[in-house]
Amino acid sequence: MTADLSHQWAYWFHHASLWILPFKYVFGFVAAWGAIYLRRWRKSRSEESAQGWPSVEGNISDGKVKPIPHTSRYLASLEYTYFVEEYRLGEYTHEFSKKSDADDFVRQLKGKRVHIRYNPSNPDKSVLEQSVIEQLVLLAPRFG
Repeated sequence: MTADLSHQWAYWFHHASLWILPFKYVFGFVAAWGAIYLRRWRKSRSEESAQGWPSVEGNISDGKVKPIPHTSRYLASLEYTYFVEEYRLGEYTHEFSKKSDADDFVRQLKGKRVHIRYNPSNPDKSVLEQSVIEQLVLLAPRFG
């Protein structure tokens, strides 16, 4: 009986790839969606903490679109500049389900002037609020 039991364990260890492979895909899927949730939570939390900060006019200087790994979603990131004693850089990110929507978003907002909130004790820390972006997207004409 002991030999029979050790033979069963040897079989499972020998064919470990059969039962480990599904766990790898499930773990990758959960990790990707966990990262998306964490990004959304951090974004909303930083916007809430910036409500009392002063604002300054900035400019959206660049934008990029890249796929989010292990999902069918895309991340559009906008780089903006603002001046507080010297020129500084910041980044705003937004998720999209379609690459074409993300590309349109970046194309519409590149070169636009926006209000940036910055931390008075650390001017390098800044926030471009979701409401400011929503206003610009609603006011911008749609092309195509």
